[in-house]
Amino acid sequence: MARRKHIKIRDVGKFENVFMGEDKDLEESILRFFGNNNPITLEIGCGRGDYSIALAGNFPERNFIGLDLRGDRIWNGSESATERNLKNVGFLVAFADQLPELFSKLKISEIWIPFPDPHLKPRDINRRLVAPKYLSIYREILNTGGVINLKTDERMLYNYALETLNEFNLDIIKHTDDLYSKSELLFEETIKTKYEMRYIAEGKKINLVGFKFK
Repeated sequence: MARRKHIKIRDVGKFENVFMGEDKDLEESILRFFGNNNPITLEIGCGRGDYSIALAGNFPERNFIGLDLRGDRIWNGSESATERNLKNVGFLVAFADQLPELFSKLKISEIWIPFPDPHLKPRDINRRLVAPKYLSIYREILNTGGVINLKTDERMLYNYALETLNEFNLDIIKHTDDLYSKSELLFEETIKTKYEMRYIAEGKKINLVGFKFK
């Protein structure tokens, strides 16, 4: 198993839909791959790419990029997208902290953060993907009016997000601590990752926050 993981990490860059954070002319390479200037949605911490792949299949008029640091996870998402012949989804192996330097020209229209590590310990608060540090990053790379969406099973992270967004006077578009109790949901809100299905089976409620900068 470990050997296969190392092979995936070694070979992930061979896919045409995979980009590395250290790639020269990264933004130009991404645009060449998509072959258009359609709006781009970025999934942060994409893992196997469940969200990005589902979105790409349902919204062919948009482009999607799944970001993750783990090349072996990206390998799985890339292979799945390739098998489905999805040309509007690519994957980027990089740290989220690198985003402003990676996308200095390319602007993002929407961000999805599905089920990130909640970093529950107080000493890790700055590592939460809705901490002030990351909000500043999102502001730099988003188009005006771009929306950020957080989906989580952790009520603590949900509450922290609401407190932080209110503290910084951001525009909270929607929020719920029990997503699937709602009678009408958008397609993108109904996508269930492997981990989400496990959380639901455990009886956990799914929380969602959508927000933007004023």
